[in-house]
Amino acid sequence: MFMKKAVLMLCIFFVLLVPFTAVLASSDTEYERALKFYNSGKYREAVNLFNDYVQKRPDPSAYYYMGYASYKLGKYGEATEYFQQAFLIDPSFTLGTDNPAENPLREKRPKAP
Repeated sequence: MFMKKAVLMLCIFFVLLVPFTAVLASSDTEYERALKFYNSGKYREAVNLFNDYVQKRPDPSAYYYMGYASYKLGKYGEATEYFQQAFLIDPSFTLGTDNPAENPLREKRPKAP
């Protein structure tokens, strides 16, 4: 009896898991497409895709990219709002690298003399 319940619960778990993973997989590809637009200088398209992405999965990095893309477009008020959203989700968020080649948001700074 216990074994039948355990098998039934396991089956229900996997049936419910499949649609959830499909949503996450599509969201990740949406994030990657938005990042490609950002890196190629297509900031409006990047903001639109990141906006769709954060509706499904709020993510501070997506909000940061939206902020920098808006800044590049001269939309400073929107940029500030996106940066604030990122901060509200995770106050300690950073993109995690100081290497400008790996982090398109970090600008190259001249070395101190």
